[in-house]
Amino acid sequence: MHTKDLVRISDMAAMVGVSRQTLILYDKNGLLHPAYVNGAGYRYYSLDQLPYLRLICLLKSTGVTLAEIRDFLKNHRDAQTVAGLLEARSAAIRAEVASLELQAEEIDQLIGLFNHVEAHQLAADLPQVRWREARKAIYVPFPSVEMTPQRLHTTLMTAWGQLLDAGMIPSRGFGSIVRADAINTDEPLAGAGSIVILPHDREVPGAQVIDLPAGVYTCMYHYDMPYDLGADRRLLAWMAERGLEPEGDVVDRCLLDSVFHTVEHAADFSCVEIKVRA
Repeated sequence: MHTKDLVRISDMAAMVGVSRQTLILYDKNGLLHPAYVNGAGYRYYSLDQLPYLRLICLLKSTGVTLAEIRDFLKNHRDAQTVAGLLEARSAAIRAEVASLELQAEEIDQLIGLFNHVEAHQLAADLPQVRWREARKAIYVPFPSVEMTPQRLHTTLMTAWGQLLDAGMIPSRGFGSIVRADAINTDEPLAGAGSIVILPHDREVPGAQVIDLPAGVYTCMYHYDMPYDLGADRRLLAWMAERGLEPEGDVVDRCLLDSVFHTVEHAADFSCVEIKVRA
């Protein structure tokens, strides 16, 4: 074959704005073979191949896979098939955009948690009354009424993992829930467990999800481990002094865990929340 009617691989690549290595990749993957390879192994292409290369590059730029493009060129070279490839890619992009928007929302929630911690620390051990919106949380019971940091971490990570498996991150916080009717018994942690608050109202397959209803809550920031119930009892006593009747269980939401322990405060920084009966 006379190479005067052909173009070198580097010239062919330059015409469509790709690298020489890209054309070699397309050759190896069966998308576009050179029209001629000489004895020294130099590749040459026909200008008649430009429309094929142009379409390959166009589809590749939209995210269509090389395997899909190869199948199209070999078996289904028609406009309807191209439209189908692009429609599938468009749907995938829209799904990815929706996922990224949810991820951005979760990141904003995390930013909100960390941005306000210093102000909350100044209010430690000062009871407040606040409105809390309705929330849902994954609940995993403590394995024992005798808790340790190791058991706490294991229980929490079970709930954490269920949330991650559902495609979410624990951006609205985590902590524990304690049964109000058990706090002043011989086994105050009976029925207690770790919780991870859902960032969105979505299904979490296989997880036990509980409701944290909207309403007026008494809240108190404090330094304690989630299974140390001193803050819970102090807040319940504060409510009793004011004639406020608790409704439901006690939520202790962790804001800073052991990563943030200091010499002054060798305990988690949390917020205990108790719903007030209307």
